[in-house]
Amino acid sequence: TMHGEDEESPENLALSDIVDKLNIQFEDALNDIWQALMTQELYLHEAIEESTTNFHRKIAELMSKFVEQSQSFFVQLREISVHFSENMTEIVTRFISTKLALQNFEDVPSDLRMCMEDRDAVLNLIAGMKDTHT
Repeated sequence: TMHGEDEESPENLALSDIVDKLNIQFEDALNDIWQALMTQELYLHEAIEESTTNFHRKIAELMSKFVEQSQSFFVQLREISVHFSENMTEIVTRFISTKLALQNFEDVPSDLRMCMEDRDAVLNLIAGMKDTHT
């Protein structure tokens, strides 16, 4: 028809049929591809959802184990701090008592001699050290 031909000519009708068949084949192929892509998208969506759920579960497990271990370590640290403080109090008390009883201050540094006279101050320093550590 562009070259002045009749639309109803057998050639035009044959070409029109071929174009219609190609159009139908194209739409069928396009529909098949669309369905295949939607199937893959659905599979991918489900896989990502499952991975995300597993990730959240693993992170929650790791966090709870971390908190549990941390609490355990902090309990141990507190116990060690208390034990250290008790030992320090006992050793300092024994040292001061021995030095005061024997009146042997020759090997005691001069800075420490001033502290030995006030036993309560020394014990308060040890208690403050314990509180700071805790």
